[in-house]
Amino acid sequence: MNNTGEEHTPPSIKVKNPRTGQLLYEVAEPTPEEVDRLYDAAAAAFGALRSMTVRQRLDELLKLKAYLLEHGEAVARRIVEETGKSITDALVTEIFAVLDIIDYYDKHAERILADKKAPSPIMLLGKKSRIVYEPMGTMLIISPWNYPFNLSMLPFVCAFVAGNPVILKPSKETPLRGVTEEMIEKSGFLPGALQVAYASRRAADLLIDKKPAKIFFTGSVNAGRKVMARAAELLIPVELELGGKDPMIVFDDANLERAVNGALWGAFVNSGQTCTSIERIYVQKKIYQPFLDMLKEKAERIVTLNHPEGRADEHALTMGCMTADFQIREIEAQLAASVEQGARIVTGGAREADSHVFPPTIITDTTSDMPIQCRESFGPVVTVTPFADEDEAARLANESPYGLSASVWSADVDRAWRVARRLVTGNVSINNALATQANPALPFGGVKDSGFGRYKGAEGLYAFSNIKSILIDRNTNRLEAYWFPYSRKKYDLLLAALNAVFRGGIINQVRAAVIALKLERLSRKRRL
Repeated sequence: MNNTGEEHTPPSIKVKNPRTGQLLYEVAEPTPEEVDRLYDAAAAAFGALRSMTVRQRLDELLKLKAYLLEHGEAVARRIVEETGKSITDALVTEIFAVLDIIDYYDKHAERILADKKAPSPIMLLGKKSRIVYEPMGTMLIISPWNYPFNLSMLPFVCAFVAGNPVILKPSKETPLRGVTEEMIEKSGFLPGALQVAYASRRAADLLIDKKPAKIFFTGSVNAGRKVMARAAELLIPVELELGGKDPMIVFDDANLERAVNGALWGAFVNSGQTCTSIERIYVQKKIYQPFLDMLKEKAERIVTLNHPEGRADEHALTMGCMTADFQIREIEAQLAASVEQGARIVTGGAREADSHVFPPTIITDTTSDMPIQCRESFGPVVTVTPFADEDEAARLANESPYGLSASVWSADVDRAWRVARRLVTGNVSINNALATQANPALPFGGVKDSGFGRYKGAEGLYAFSNIKSILIDRNTNRLEAYWFPYSRKKYDLLLAALNAVFRGGIINQVRAAVIALKLERLSRKRRL
């Protein structure tokens, strides 16, 4: 109700097909009362989840796996409808990735989350130390528009396997209304464990104000800062998966055609709307021109929506259209400013009429201060720059506020490894593009302005767990040597123990054991 006593209709989100501009649907944002109900249902699900074994949670996920194996292509078509990406991109990078992580945890999660023994120091002789992994509570996952299924479901799977219910707030650009709900209903998945709140920033604030146990956010740097600032007021832990300006380093001994084809896929998959897209290519001078020539030739052969074959056959379409008009305008502004400063467009560079179809674009003659070289483009745009040697390649690659992913290409694997270790980033592929993302066993995340935290792999389960330390002692009448009361004699023995324990060597270990016995006898005699 509003202040006049009339019923207030919450604002709605309008979702359009980016290829056609057609309005697909409108969905109302949740009211405060509906947000309360979401959290109530999640709390009820948490009661069930925390009492389940890891195996029982995995069995629930296998229901989703079975559903996707049967209906994955239909889900992929829904993704295409809202994002404009090609059907192959949707199938491989969205559906396959979700099935892959479920399969990985089905095989490994019980071991990862099993209670673990930890060593106890000599001064705690006789005690047992354990580490246990427990659920945290309701998680809020805020996902982006570029991979609406993948980047919702992957962090959800991590959170759920660790024992937590999730409230998902998808992007208002590509919310995939009804896809998750239908999957849950038809698969028989645990009710309340995954709920969707279709919301803009206003409703997202309502979700944060309910104090979830953790927020997992994927999106832009600016939006991530706002989420973190609001969470900080409520002391809510956050993980931020933000942008990137990922470099590709190509040495002159690399297989030229493989490197070019890897660059094409890494730069233009999903129309370059990937946080780990290759956006900066550094090529050693000896092969710079052959690399650039081949890259241009092959880029111009990519089948896009303005190609007759791409319009006629969805399965032949390599690169769909961009999703959000505001992102196209950002690229256009970067290109205009950079060209004015001296950058050269080798191919592409302008969208088709007023559509969302933006061609593969290659830029050269850039400097590190140009917008196209230093700001995230998030579209089918890549720069190509020559370098002289290993030191210059590493310096240029690290010359960015971002640190999400990178790749190094060389026949000399030792050199590639050496350079990979020098790069300030969260992920590096050697002689491949975006490959670390394809392995669910590898943790994923960035450094610098690319955010912090990790998901996937073992670290992805620990990120959503309360990691609890437990020390077990015997129930005896024995008092600890370092307890009250203090005395000069106890102090001298503790000082001797300090020197014996931390100086190392077998003799000192024996000496430490003797001192420990003396301290124990002293503790028996002197009590409060």
